[in-house]
This record gives sequence, C-alpha cells and structure tokens, in this order.
Amino acid sequence: MTHPDCRFPAAAIAVLMLAACGRTQLDLPATMPAEPVRVTASANGFEGEITIDGGIVAVPRLHELIEPRMRGLLAETQVNAQLNTAARGAATAEGLFFKADWTSRPAGKRYLNVRGLISQFAGGAHPMTAYDAFVWDRLGQRRLALADLLRDPAPGSEAVTALAAAARAALIEVKRSRVPDYAPDADSFIAAEGDGPFVPDLLRFAQNFQLMPADELGQGGGIELLFSPYDVGPYSEGKFEVLVPAAAVAAFLKPDAARVLAPRD
Repeated sequence: MTHPDCRFPAAAIAVLMLAACGRTQLDLPATMPAEPVRVTASANGFEGEITIDGGIVAVPRLHELIEPRMRGLLAETQVNAQLNTAARGAATAEGLFFKADWTSRPAGKRYLNVRGLISQFAGGAHPMTAYDAFVWDRLGQRRLALADLLRDPAPGSEAVTALAAAARAALIEVKRSRVPDYAPDADSFIAAEGDGPFVPDLLRFAQNFQLMPADELGQGGGIELLFSPYDVGPYSEGKFEVLVPAAAVAAFLKPDAARVLAPRD
C-alpha cells in the first residue's frame, strides 16, 4: 500500500519522465473554454462591471484568484463613490464607475497569458487605470512572475541588467512613435538609476508582463511589458505596452519559456 505522503500528482510524474528522456516541453491537453463571467452593479448612478473570459473561468484555481478580489474592489469603489457623492452634496454618483476586464491567451502549451485592465473612478481629479498582467503555469497551477522564468532573476544580474536596458530602449521607441520630437534625456520618468523604474530590478520594471510567442513567420516574439499611467510617464501619456524582442531576452529565459518565443516549425 502506498503511503498518502508518497503519492505524486500526474503532472509531477510527467515531468520526471520527460526529464529522464532529456525533454522539458510538455504536451499538456488543451483547455476547453468555459462560459465567460460578467458581474454588474448599479446604484444611484454608480456603474460597475467585471468581465472574465472563458479561458480563465475554465481554470478553477486561476478563476479563484481573480473574481473574489475583483468583487471586493468593485464593492470598495462603490462605497467610496457613494461617500464622495455625499461629501460633495451631489444627488447621484453619476459618472463614477468601476470596470475590470480580464482576458487570456495561450503562450505555448504550458503557459497562459492573463491580462487584467482595471479602471475606476470614485471621485478625485480623474479616473485611474491599472494593469494586472502575468503568466499562468498550467503545469504548476500557479501565477508566475517574470523572475520565475529567468535563469538568473537576481537584481543586478547580467540578465536583469540587459532586460532593463532593452525595456527602456523599447519604451523610448514607443514614446518617439507618439511624439516625434520626444527627448529621452529630458524624461525624468524613465531613469535607470536612483528610484527610477529601469534600475536593474524586476520589481521596478517587470511587474506586469506577458510571454509573447512568435508568429508563423518568426515575427513578434518576446516579452511584453505593460505600464499603467504614472509608471513611466505622466498621467497624460496614458498606459504603455512595450515588446522586448526575443533576440534580447531568449538567452536569459529557462528552456520552456524560451521555446515559446522561438519561431514555429
């Protein structure tokens, strides 16, 4: 009889067998999308909405990480909106809102890109928008940070230093595409030292990321970094989505993640 503590989950056994064969890529079965979730709230002019796509709902552990937290944020924003309305002596909370949109996209067979875009306005100068983007590991059934996919994620390591420089360069190109006479030397929001966002520390510049596969022509692969307003620019510049190309990052990734970025056969 096998002792309960000695039992291995099927996924772990698969890993051991693949390792013995010199393979690391896993042939996980496709996840069948479930019905998407939509939660709404409306009171005294306040409007709230949460949408979660079927790719997320189909993964119970992932779904449990997202929906309860979003419901809590919606309720908190609604309470703050009503308090703000009362403090202003306004009749309704019209114009105040909460909206969370969660989407997913496969990144190879093992990983799932998960992206949340959360916007809220409970009063103040302007609405706030924030990303919550990460990679879900279907094998380990857990949320991954970029540090989990790098060979050496330590602050100041060769990998993190190179990624910080490449991310900053990619962001500069995006800013130039928006403003042709953009001058990076005069942009205090993109500093690479002190308390700037591009110090070689993943917690500074890579909190929100996606693992982007190459297309059939080998184009577009890399690490996508997502920046909310104020992260790397003033509120007026809005949010940024920046692709650090595979050529700049693949050598620093663990094998399964690097394979996602490679051109398809």
